[in-house]
Amino acid sequence: MSSANGVEASRVDLIVRGLAYLAQGFSIFDRELRLVAWNRQFLELLGFPDDLGTIGRPLADFFRFNAERGDYGAGDIEDLVKERITLASKAEPHCFERMRPNGMVLEVRGTPLPGGGFVTTYSDVTERKTWEESLQAAKQKAEEANHAKSAFLNMVTHDLRTPLTSIRSFAEILGDNPEIGAEQRQEFLGIINGECLRLVRMINDLLDFAKIEAGRMDWCIADLDAADLVKSAVTSITPMFAEKRVALELALPTHAARVVGDHDRLTQVLINLLSNALKFAPESSGRVLVSLDYGPTETRVSVADNGPGIPPEKHDEVFEEFRQVLGASGARPAGTGLGLAICRRIVDHLGGRIWVESVPPDGATFSFTVPSSP
Repeated sequence: MSSANGVEASRVDLIVRGLAYLAQGFSIFDRELRLVAWNRQFLELLGFPDDLGTIGRPLADFFRFNAERGDYGAGDIEDLVKERITLASKAEPHCFERMRPNGMVLEVRGTPLPGGGFVTTYSDVTERKTWEESLQAAKQKAEEANHAKSAFLNMVTHDLRTPLTSIRSFAEILGDNPEIGAEQRQEFLGIINGECLRLVRMINDLLDFAKIEAGRMDWCIADLDAADLVKSAVTSITPMFAEKRVALELALPTHAARVVGDHDRLTQVLINLLSNALKFAPESSGRVLVSLDYGPTETRVSVADNGPGIPPEKHDEVFEEFRQVLGASGARPAGTGLGLAICRRIVDHLGGRIWVESVPPDGATFSFTVPSSP
């Protein structure tokens, strides 16, 4: 008999020690709502001091401790304790998640016991919740991207048809009416030429983006004179600024500024930023400043305009694929909306970064960096 009692005691001791090593916390309260069993994780997960972990400790003491440290928010301490004791007295099955002040998320699951009382388990589900939230955020972003892509395809289909329709219409007018005067004929040919250029720009954007996505873009990395590159880009686009009567200024360093990059791709980035600045700068009173700041490790090129600016919450969005930020009038800008996304891909590939600074209505400054030549 003594031997049997010894074996039984050994088993009980093993069970108690085993419960102490559970990853979950657990507690058992009897029908009088007094503590009869618990493990270390119960105290640690809920941040209770060791002296609360004593047999016969009333559940109200635990609620009071939580209330006093602010876990239940504002209110009279005893009222908060009484409210929770009333719920606990019902001994109903329950499962809920609770966030601790330290950010830990606990899953609390209570199960009534036959004859009264209940056992409660406490599981740290912080990692799972973080993963679920990340998954939900990724899903939402994917859905938004898919919606944006669909809208983009509809927009591109429309924008490709528009210049084609104009080209066809004016070509038919010229073909059907040989008696049209030289001046009007020249005007129509100018419209056809302009629409052709617009069509070429859109197709080039689509092709460049497709090449970058497929990793098939050709790169020619070389040591470049940054000032010459900027001046060349500015010179090529100056006539467009003159036509809209927008002032275009250039600020270059007095000393040599050499960078490492692809001449054609960096020119593409500059032309795109300048075209955007021109698009939003007010006609006749617009001003655009192009500046070059040379540093020992990176060189920064900035294009600043006095347009309506871009809201802070849209600063990242303007560089996303298939996105277009509406202008101050609410109208969608012309183009595919891929220009800045292509710029970001080019600058990233060259080891630089690109960003925008803007506080409406005080214009916007787009800047990018490229590694300086050693």
